[in-house]
Amino acid sequence: MNLSLTRSTIKRTFTGLALAVALATTLPAMAECPSTGTTASLSLADALARLNLCNRDVLLSRQYIEAARADLLTADRGQNPNLTLGSATISPQSGIGPGGLMRKQIDWQARIDQPIERGNRRALRAASASSAIEAARWNAADVLRQQKLALAQTWIDLWTAQEQVKLAGELRALYLRTEDAARIRLRVGDIAANDLSRISVDTQRAENDVRRAETERNRNRFELARLLGLEDSAASLVISAPWPASGTTNTPPPTPEALRAASRPDLQAARAVLKNADDQRALARSLRERDVSVGVQLDRYPQPAGTGNSFSLSLSMPLFTQHTNQGELARSEADYTSALLNLQRTEQAAVNEQQRLEAERAAVAARATQLRERSLPLTEAIAANADLAYKRGASSVLDLLDALRQLRQMQAEVLAAQTDYHKADAAARAAALNTDASNDPIFGMMASPGGLTTR
Repeated sequence: MNLSLTRSTIKRTFTGLALAVALATTLPAMAECPSTGTTASLSLADALARLNLCNRDVLLSRQYIEAARADLLTADRGQNPNLTLGSATISPQSGIGPGGLMRKQIDWQARIDQPIERGNRRALRAASASSAIEAARWNAADVLRQQKLALAQTWIDLWTAQEQVKLAGELRALYLRTEDAARIRLRVGDIAANDLSRISVDTQRAENDVRRAETERNRNRFELARLLGLEDSAASLVISAPWPASGTTNTPPPTPEALRAASRPDLQAARAVLKNADDQRALARSLRERDVSVGVQLDRYPQPAGTGNSFSLSLSMPLFTQHTNQGELARSEADYTSALLNLQRTEQAAVNEQQRLEAERAAVAARATQLRERSLPLTEAIAANADLAYKRGASSVLDLLDALRQLRQMQAEVLAAQTDYHKADAAARAAALNTDASNDPIFGMMASPGGLTTR
């Protein structure tokens, strides 16, 4: 019996040490967020790296993984024994007597109680904690996916705002040149002063458009800085390239087989939650097995009045007279059913979302192509001809201003349509469920939570 207890103790000790070493080697090193530096231009690669290292939502989601790992340490351990020491029949007249403990004239007891779990509860707790870790990892991967989508939307908005500032500046320069030409014609008597005033009014509108575009650019700068932890350099933040579109405009919806095999993080997280609920249900069912507690006690009753030293053994267990853990069992069944319904809802919502986003991407892509390739060149040609005709005195100032307004409006429409397409493309790529999504350089997710690091 003593040899068996020794082997069991050694086995538990080495198991605990192995688990601690495994967790220590698998804990991700908390990489330090790089300093902002003095770089004026931000590349997409740097932005993705900073998102992975500096985004506060991503970092917080990873701390939930660490908390789940700590729960595994708590779950995968046995019950500690209890030590009880006591003394009785101490006479205040004669005291406890001289000498060591075994010669004292007092009664004392030393007792050790060891609770013993039954029903394989320790293994079931560890399994439940492990599935909770898997759910936390997939949740962290989905947070990263969502933050990448937020980065895409903000990056597109900032690039659009930068282009708007550039276009507004070009239009302002065009109006200023037109106004200079009108002043020359006014001096030689070719136009009336009222025509010059009309051009000046539109020049001032162009100035206001520049200020409005700069305000929008600054707003998007601070939003991007918040996502990337670049608050200190937000006021001067400039991105160096547009968001890369996939070029895909029409992807067929996923088949049921593809959906079941989809590795999108939110679907995998829902599956892990269902597995955790099943583990919790098995743990609750194990409560039908009674735990016991084994006790060993040493009693000391000094002679001549007492019997000297004696030993006693005890075994205790609960009596199911008030309840049989019906509440825990019912709650575990309800949690499992809720997790199953949540998985079904998540899968259906994912399919609907992808179908909707694919349709939106195809529609806005067609609109952006039509505006960029057909409408804009015609409007630019009309504006150039009107400007040339006005400078040569072949048209009125009203014709010129009308052509310039059309150009300004068309350029804004083209830019807005291109922005809508890039946003729809990013959303569709982030929601992709088929296996081709793993090839996406930004939103690709592996069959495990590999999306926790930038690829």
